[in-house]
Amino acid sequence: EAVRREFIRRTRLQVVPAEAGDLVVAGEVLSFTAVPIIFNQQGRGSSYSILVDLNVRLTDTKTGAVLFQNDRWTFRDVFELAQNSNEFVLEDTAATDRLARRFASSLVASVLHSKP
Repeated sequence: EAVRREFIRRTRLQVVPAEAGDLVVAGEVLSFTAVPIIFNQQGRGSSYSILVDLNVRLTDTKTGAVLFQNDRWTFRDVFELAQNSNEFVLEDTAATDRLARRFASSLVASVLHSKP
């Protein structure tokens, strides 16, 4: 969703189903890891780092040419674990949303500035 919104916001491209488009963005999450980086007095993680590795490709549907590709793109964000587990879920989701927006912005910028 973040990639779709970013392409709409920053380009004149229209986002349509893959079968109808001239370009197709395809991607794969290679890994998603949350690792504690700060521990509280009880030895439990209180701050976590989220690491996401992605494989992404932009292909011209008419020629099959790969216009942009990054086989291993890594994004990272940090969030604090709240005392209440409900708050943890909300912060975890917020961190993931921040990562998605940052990835989308980086992808669109890379595509716009790549040379065919």
